[in-house]
Amino acid sequence: MKHFLFILLLACSQNASLGTSSCSSTFIEIAYQNNIRSVEIIVGGMSCQKGCADGIDKKLKTVSGILKSKTKLETGICKVTYDDQKIKLQAILDIIVEKGYTAKLKI
Repeated sequence: MKHFLFILLLACSQNASLGTSSCSSTFIEIAYQNNIRSVEIIVGGMSCQKGCADGIDKKLKTVSGILKSKTKLETGICKVTYDDQKIKLQAILDIIVEKGYTAKLKI
């Protein structure tokens, strides 16, 4: 935490010396990046790329907090990038299950 504050203060002081006032936006950007998570989910029950895998991605991309989703039939893996302040991992798994597939976190 001390390092985070030091970096934030350093960024703010550099902006101040340049005559800009983007300290608050720097803080927001750093805080936002800390909430971003990427996971791989093992999806079972898919039989095609277009209807199954692409359908999962289409649904996930409409959900607030999910930034990216890429599901591949050949690997059975759904890679999801999300903001954990807006959506929890269990909710993502539940969405996939509601679509009719099995879903578990790849460890």
